[in-house]
Amino acid sequence: MSTWLTDKARLARGLSAADWLVLAEAWWTLPAYWLALRWVSYDRLGREPDGGKVDLPAVERLHRLVTWASRLQLLPMTCLVRACTLRRTAARRGLQAQVRIGAARNVEGIHAHAWVEVDGQVVGEDGVAGQFKVLKSSQV
Repeated sequence: MSTWLTDKARLARGLSAADWLVLAEAWWTLPAYWLALRWVSYDRLGREPDGGKVDLPAVERLHRLVTWASRLQLLPMTCLVRACTLRRTAARRGLQAQVRIGAARNVEGIHAHAWVEVDGQVVGEDGVAGQFKVLKSSQV
């Protein structure tokens, strides 16, 4: 068995039943947001109430599962699709999370990125807040 496949099997064995449910939920939610963002504006997407509890480690765990689910998709999932999916997944579990959209200019041009924050802390991405100027902060 290849090393890559062995590593994936080891990761899969380490998931709890609850993790598998989150992974399945994210796998279905990602293409839903992918389609929704092509038909409906970002601002018109569902405005779910904010989750109440601040639990950065729990949202970071959800971030890893959403990232894994995005790698299992046939279509490439953008940062905005992943951020919206993570926000929704966290809110469904009563956890607070906000989507941030930012832009940065460098010698190659202007780049945009979306990420999730919990109580001002960036989830799963180091250095993002310092690289991008926040253009939009939403509860999508």
